[in-house]
Amino acid sequence: MGQELSALQGEQGRLIQLLSESQANMARLVSSVSDVLDTLQKERGGARPRLKADLQRAPARGARPRGCSNGSRPRDCFDIYASGQQEDGIYSIFPTHDPTGFQVYCDMTTDGGGWTVSGAMSPHGDEGAVGWRRRSRHRDASWGRGDGAWLRLKRIHVLTIQGTYELRIDLEDFDNGTAFAHYGSFGVGLFSVDPEEDGYPVSIADYSGTAGDSFLKHNGMKFTTKDLDNDHSENNCASFYHGAWWYRNCHTSNLNGQYLKGHHSSYADGIEWSSWTGWQYSLKFTEMKIRPVREEN
Repeated sequence: MGQELSALQGEQGRLIQLLSESQANMARLVSSVSDVLDTLQKERGGARPRLKADLQRAPARGARPRGCSNGSRPRDCFDIYASGQQEDGIYSIFPTHDPTGFQVYCDMTTDGGGWTVSGAMSPHGDEGAVGWRRRSRHRDASWGRGDGAWLRLKRIHVLTIQGTYELRIDLEDFDNGTAFAHYGSFGVGLFSVDPEEDGYPVSIADYSGTAGDSFLKHNGMKFTTKDLDNDHSENNCASFYHGAWWYRNCHTSNLNGQYLKGHHSSYADGIEWSSWTGWQYSLKFTEMKIRPVREEN
């Protein structure tokens, strides 16, 4: 019995020694990896490696590139504006999480410029800037289906997870009256691990402007289309009100509704901003645009 106990104690000692050696080896490995990472950080200007978890939340706001003339690729229209290119038009941008990039329309004149236009509805013709808006971001049938809507939402998502963004919505009626709604904070899928699976929920806050608020009621809601019902209504709000939006039960705004050219007899199924023109007036023109919140001096 004594010999067996002694053998077991010896074996225990050897296991403890092996464990200790393994821990020491692991510590040396971790130290070596840390040294390599520190070297890489210094060589790459101090940028730390980004873990997958970091990419699931919006980075803290920091200094944005001064311009694009030095070869850096613009993440949004504000980067292009800051580079000195300050004419309205079509530009290519390359958001941090979509390095292949895509084309957008940049509004470089409204309220200080640098706006990335993320959605527009216009009845105008096919010439120039307005034509681009009509062809590329005009509310059309694709907003009511999965394909066009989700592509647009994905692009808004990759833009707004880059930092803190503000939203401006410009509105025009058929008497050439104009109004706007501004929101100091706006994002799509900001807190989603899989934003598409999560329905691209909207985050919005801090209204100001002349049109009245018709959006805050939709805060936190997922996007609903005719073929994917994410709202809180017994009916599919997108089908019932002929649009696609972040409906709740159902809406105070419906900017992808039908183009009904002003006053209409049907209820709330046009391009509506209820706080400005009520529930039975379909607007002539709307435009949603986003811009990174600029640091106060």
